[in-house]
Amino acid sequence: MLFNSYEFLLFFLPIVLIGYYLMPKRQWRIPFLLLASFYFYGHWNYKFLPLLLFSTFIDFWVGRKLEETENPKKEKRLLLLSLFINLGVLGFFKYSNFFIDNINVLLSALGQRPWDNIPDVVLPVGISFYTFQSMSYTIDLYRSHSKAYKKILPFATYVAFFPQLIAGPIIRHTDLVDQLEEKAKRGFSVDFFKRGVVFFIIGLSKKILIADNIAKAIDPVIGMMDIATTTEAWMCALGYTLQLYFDFSGYSDMAIGLGLMFGLQFPQNFNSPYKSQSITEFWRRWHITLSTWLRDYLYISLGGNRHGQKRTYINLLLTMLLGGLWHGAAWTYVIWGGIHGGFLALERWLKLDKKMKSKPARLLRGFSTFFIVVIAWVVFRSESVELMTTWLSKMFIPQGEIGYPHFVARHRDRFAAAWIIGMYIVLFKRNTTEIDEHYKEKAQPAWHAVGLALMLFFCLLYLGSESPFLYFQF
Repeated sequence: MLFNSYEFLLFFLPIVLIGYYLMPKRQWRIPFLLLASFYFYGHWNYKFLPLLLFSTFIDFWVGRKLEETENPKKEKRLLLLSLFINLGVLGFFKYSNFFIDNINVLLSALGQRPWDNIPDVVLPVGISFYTFQSMSYTIDLYRSHSKAYKKILPFATYVAFFPQLIAGPIIRHTDLVDQLEEKAKRGFSVDFFKRGVVFFIIGLSKKILIADNIAKAIDPVIGMMDIATTTEAWMCALGYTLQLYFDFSGYSDMAIGLGLMFGLQFPQNFNSPYKSQSITEFWRRWHITLSTWLRDYLYISLGGNRHGQKRTYINLLLTMLLGGLWHGAAWTYVIWGGIHGGFLALERWLKLDKKMKSKPARLLRGFSTFFIVVIAWVVFRSESVELMTTWLSKMFIPQGEIGYPHFVARHRDRFAAAWIIGMYIVLFKRNTTEIDEHYKEKAQPAWHAVGLALMLFFCLLYLGSESPFLYFQF
């Protein structure tokens, strides 16, 4: 079930909101949300619901055992059990096909018979996100950063909560479990609900009116990049840069908006990332909840910056390589992670944050950062190393006509409008969190409400075909 579907907007969401706030007893609200979240997840494929339940029960049980013991060796064994099960399940479902494909390539190169008749493993939607959330709980307990929860229902609701279950934001248990229990005791908040509606409509508009219109123009060309011109290759690169941002930040805005409708505050996930002055700053602004998770649970676990400069650079590179692999089982994701990890290490070595602070220098840094990000997104979007090399060669070795690209002919007006509006928003407008802060400070004129209503109207008008969010595949 997609947020941008009639089924969700006209049936599931209204029923869950009404049921939650009209529940006869407020202690029933959390169990109701949990059941609604299980239905939401099971609607995609009910066969994978036991996997979500298994991960939840294991980490809740490990958490209770960690609370009970004071034996360091037993604590370490319990943590390793949680990590082994969570990473084992994630690794099996996410990387089995990748492993088998690469083994077959190696066997073929050696003249051996490849492994045939091995069925593909289906990737459960959202497994990368809820696994990271659940694991962070046991790691925090092991580090004595929090206490174990005594009630399983609030914890299970935290893991499975439908607004952020499929593609984040990746929320810490300390940011949500207590909120769930506290807010469930309170009544309906008009202020929170209004803010939630604003977030949701903006996010839905980003997805339907900008991201999807760009995708309709660039996806066919990426599929036949071998005959594309240089202009088309660059238009696809810049188009995907915008599509991915508006698609994923749109999902995050909708998730934050849904949380607010239930009186819950989710963390910010995007902070105008394309305005960054360095790759280091980019990762403070892009997919913030993932980058902080990688920093706190991977980079610091590897040693962070505590063992000298060389080890720091290695840790940065390893963190981003593994972060790239987290996105998917393909060498292009590893290369993408390596590009970002390499620039993070280079910027730290050059101490760029302390240099080039004049206005011309800042413009140069901003342009250079955006250029690197665009090139890296080409690697990220490429489904194979072959497509990546073809696409990049088309961009930097002039080929074909340099005029207006032919591929936008069918969607010329909608593509151009979405691209121009997208670039304008990215470069000059506030992000959704800044808009929310502005709304909280003072009342807005009536035409703002009219504008939001028109945005919602056009979104509903174009809801016709199913359009999954890009990060569902991760």
